[in-house]
Amino acid sequence: MGLVNLPLASGKDHARAFKKLGWVLDPKRRGRGKHLLLTKAGMRHTLSIPDEREVKRTIIAAMIKLACITEDDYLRAFHGR
Repeated sequence: MGLVNLPLASGKDHARAFKKLGWVLDPKRRGRGKHLLLTKAGMRHTLSIPDEREVKRTIIAAMIKLACITEDDYLRAFHGR
């Protein structure tokens, strides 16, 4: 795949895709500045997604790697397939 296939979208859109994969917004923690913090039971990392109109593909690629999922799984969740 590659970075070119990742969508340029808002932080909220990307967070919605991660939610479909089992991640939840952490109500107990606030992100520094404008970030959305997502956690998942059994995962040691917290995903911190900027709450911006357009999030860089490199940031989303890093979050996909931290979430231990494949790009294909992420794209299916993002596009609702």
